[in-house]
Amino acid sequence: MTTFDPRLLTPPREEEEVYPYRRVWPSIVIESGVLFTVALGLFVMNALFGITLSETANQFAGIALALLPAALWSVFALWRERFVPEPRERLLSVFVISALAANAVGVPVVDQIFQVERWLPLASALNRIVGYMFTVGITQEMLKFLVVRYTVWPECVRTRLDAVAYGSASAIGYATVLNLHFAFDGAPPPDVVAGRVFAYFALHVAASTIVAFGLAELHLSSPSALLLPVMVGLAALLAGIETPVYGGLVNATLSLDGSRAKPLLGLLFSLVLLAGTLSLMAFLFNSAERQSREAVVEV
Repeated sequence: MTTFDPRLLTPPREEEEVYPYRRVWPSIVIESGVLFTVALGLFVMNALFGITLSETANQFAGIALALLPAALWSVFALWRERFVPEPRERLLSVFVISALAANAVGVPVVDQIFQVERWLPLASALNRIVGYMFTVGITQEMLKFLVVRYTVWPECVRTRLDAVAYGSASAIGYATVLNLHFAFDGAPPPDVVAGRVFAYFALHVAASTIVAFGLAELHLSSPSALLLPVMVGLAALLAGIETPVYGGLVNATLSLDGSRAKPLLGLLFSLVLLAGTLSLMAFLFNSAERQSREAVVEV
């Protein structure tokens, strides 16, 4: 049964905008900023001081870093939903189901069936992009799409940005599983884990925002039937591009002797990918919302 929120009776001050939902973009920006700052800080500390930890310490630090995106999302998204007049429902369900889908289906399919690390790294650049797109990209984007589609869409999508909120929940749930798998694989040092955690976060949030646009338009507008498949394909293509490019940049070197890998390039690439994709998608969401308002006025 729907409950009435007494805050809706309180008249806003004249300069306030009446907006009953949690704003999605600021939450994503804050989470991204914290993760990037942590990763950059650990990289700088390692570069300046060359800190070396034991394998056990690396393991504990890696687990903490792997869970950091989920913790930030819980604070800046899930918890903040409690303080708005009309909170979004089932966000936690989307997060949990996406994580379960990643662990039960996504990771095993990529690692055990496609076995991409056995053949794709040796392919040409174009073949790597296409190969990662049709293996890693399609697998993870279809799983996240199916979770959102059959958990909250369309009944919980009241505004276009609702789709972004649910897409982000799915993205972070999926990325958390990948983070943990990476952290447990050989106990890598904290700066390496932090860089990979931010890369997974950037890729999955960016890709899920692309798919969210297709879901929102399909429900709230009258787009072409091809829009949603195109959005899923573009999200998979983003993964196909990011995976080999990030790996190549992380394993590149900034030194002349070529003796040491530098994760800074990969970190900056992930930041550009996330910022560029979110900026473009925010423009598209705003344009679609403006067109909807203009259509209502004309009627």
